[in-house]
Amino acid sequence: AALDPPGRGFAFLKMAKLGLIAGNRTFPIHVAKAAKRLGYTVIAVGLKEETDPALADQVDQMHWVSFSEIGTVPDFFKAAQVQELILAGQIKAERLLQNNQKFDGVARGLMRLMPDRSGSSAMKMAVSFLESKGFKLLDSGKFLKDWIPQTQGVLTQRVPTIEEQADLQHGLELARALDRMGIGQSILIRHKAVVAIEAMEGTDAAIARAGQVAGPGVVLVKACGPDHDMRFDIPVVGPETLHAMEQAGVGCLGVEAKRTLLFEREMFLEQADRQKLSVVVL
Repeated sequence: AALDPPGRGFAFLKMAKLGLIAGNRTFPIHVAKAAKRLGYTVIAVGLKEETDPALADQVDQMHWVSFSEIGTVPDFFKAAQVQELILAGQIKAERLLQNNQKFDGVARGLMRLMPDRSGSSAMKMAVSFLESKGFKLLDSGKFLKDWIPQTQGVLTQRVPTIEEQADLQHGLELARALDRMGIGQSILIRHKAVVAIEAMEGTDAAIARAGQVAGPGVVLVKACGPDHDMRFDIPVVGPETLHAMEQAGVGCLGVEAKRTLLFEREMFLEQADRQKLSVVVL
């Protein structure tokens, strides 16, 4: 998809700077590569406890901080003359509950304003804080539009059974409700009964638990509420998700149209077909 701003040419993009605040896994690396292809200068902040060191090879400038130094991030980006920021990658929410976790004065002040210690509340507070410093936050999927399914339908060779279709629709409603409550984005269903929900442990762990509880035949639905802020937490599925599903006997995955990233979409769907899984856009 063309992302060149209206009325601005390639010369503009060559001068444009993108600030990337990177969490874990490969999401930040994919964002950096896509932005670089469009001519952006990518300046990244990585968290020593979370971010893949390989990101440094994909950006123009890399700055490493620990959780005890996150209050320095706005000053770093201002010094680099960055105005637009994108948040990509997970940060383990359980860190907010660890008594031995160190935070600087800025972070402690923000945490006192949070209604709870959930990952959702932390990210909302981070977005608000960065905006108060004059930064513009971009949607985390902005540079990976080709990996976001736009229309409903079955993407794999295997279509869901009638029973799975019923579980998909039921799971979609419940997953949206879970996200509105700040619990998680994934729910696992069998015979319209909730087998497991995602909380701080993440999607893969919830999938594994569902396999232990209900065995083969479980359906996974990943979705978010209508007011979900896509600037910091777009739902993502990737090869790790499919591997976890195979291990647990979860044979069907439902995701939302226009609101879910399928990492390396073509390879993702090829893997799903090899595993004889059904992937459905809802």
